[in-house]
Amino acid sequence: MALGSVPDEGASSLAVAPEYPPQLLLSPNLDIPAPYPNPAPPENPLKQLLMPQDDWEFEVTAFYRGRQVFQQTVFCPRGLRLVGSEGGDRTLPGQPITLPDPGAFLTDRAAKDYVSRVLSGLGGGLALWRQGQRLCAQRLGPCHTYWAVGEELLPDSGRGPDGEVPKETEGSVFNLGPFVADLIAFINGSGRSPRYTFWFCIAEPWPQHQPWTKKLVMVKVVPTCLRALLEMARVGGASSLENTVDLHISNSQPLSLTSEQYKAYLQDLVEGMDF
Repeated sequence: MALGSVPDEGASSLAVAPEYPPQLLLSPNLDIPAPYPNPAPPENPLKQLLMPQDDWEFEVTAFYRGRQVFQQTVFCPRGLRLVGSEGGDRTLPGQPITLPDPGAFLTDRAAKDYVSRVLSGLGGGLALWRQGQRLCAQRLGPCHTYWAVGEELLPDSGRGPDGEVPKETEGSVFNLGPFVADLIAFINGSGRSPRYTFWFCIAEPWPQHQPWTKKLVMVKVVPTCLRALLEMARVGGASSLENTVDLHISNSQPLSLTSEQYKAYLQDLVEGMDF
């Protein structure tokens, strides 16, 4: 409604204002209509792998003289610690993973005694935790421990270890950046599948020139998110269909991605990493 005057009457009256079409939202120069903002691109779901509040899931398997005696899958907010049957120091950081008493699995008395001594020598434990895009390890007891990244079914005993787990300081055993770069090369057909399984030989030299089944205590640790990434690469192939992947990290939901989407997210992820 607009308040106007009627000339021939000389008195105030109410008149209906004419209807106008709605105006466009103008930009500051008042000449060009401002475009509607573009929707933000979807967030890369694989970046959850780097979020400090999202915990990785680990599958831990222990072997005494080549015999599997233990397997457990756990989320470890502050990492994990492999400890002997005594449990180690509970005040130390990391979730303790207690290796079982050898008496329930080994019949040879000497072997049982040696394994018990190894477990006692773990002390505060063998610690493994995530730090950004890296996995770090440190031994908190007197037992020397050697490690290597190998196949999931068995360690690569045809070569030496990748290193010895340090005692006085943390040591890096894995970097997600090269793994993702190798995964992209594998998808493109120009590289072998990257490895993601960590083998630890406790209290003895690495089994380079003898069967690994002769070692007293071997422990295998698999970050299940890395296994899932490789499985997605294998299943996707050249297919344009969507495939579902579970990252096996806390606070994540299964993802449905095409092969092209998956490769694009991997490329975006690796571009922001350190090597």
